[in-house]
Amino acid sequence: MNDDLEQVEAEGYAVFCELLGGEPTRVRGGLCLNAPAPIPELNRVAAVQEDLDLDAVAEVYDGRPHAVSVPPWVTGLDSQLAERGYVRGYAWMKFERSPVSAPAFETTLRIEEARDAEVFGKTAAEGFGAPPAIGPGFDVLGRPGWHCFMAWDGGEPAGAATLFVLGDVAWFGGAATRPAFRGRGAQSALLATRIERAREVGVRRIAVETGERIEGRPDQSYRNILRAGFRETYLRPNWRAPE
Repeated sequence: MNDDLEQVEAEGYAVFCELLGGEPTRVRGGLCLNAPAPIPELNRVAAVQEDLDLDAVAEVYDGRPHAVSVPPWVTGLDSQLAERGYVRGYAWMKFERSPVSAPAFETTLRIEEARDAEVFGKTAAEGFGAPPAIGPGFDVLGRPGWHCFMAWDGGEPAGAATLFVLGDVAWFGGAATRPAFRGRGAQSALLATRIERAREVGVRRIAVETGERIEGRPDQSYRNILRAGFRETYLRPNWRAPE
């Protein structure tokens, strides 16, 4: 079921949210991610079901900016969200692949398992264009179900990426390349490395998501994901709360 893909993503983001001092709150029909940093991925309702309690959502966020990520099989919420002033925002494409071998890739960078949480966090934060203070939000090294990898140019960190396993489903999140090292194959190499690790731990499905394709908007991540053997599974709208 595609609900599994939603659940593993939500639980992975909940860990990032907590590490940043946020409070993931479970309400009927969804998981409210509520982080103090203005990061859209960490201020939204995830794992949304048809019976989402919108009154409870309103109480959790109390007027703060957030979104509701509604998968396409949840069809009864659109009118309710619109009535409350939510508007459709930028959607995300969910991708999936089976645990077959990763395609070959080319890079001059070295890929290794992450060992230093501080370096890993700072690398990921810079890759996302976030301040270094966000770095601790990526400190998932050694946590159950998490696998962390880095790309290196000699002794210089170039990129960081995580893999989270829940049951027999793997989710790729928290991946970013520092601006100075983009265009050198870091993302493709980190995707392939995580695919191989997911195969090693015996998952049945592997999922990842990125923003939908829109003309004039960069889509390098989208193309890299497809090249890594993922297929488009479904487009998921994000309904933005009224300002």
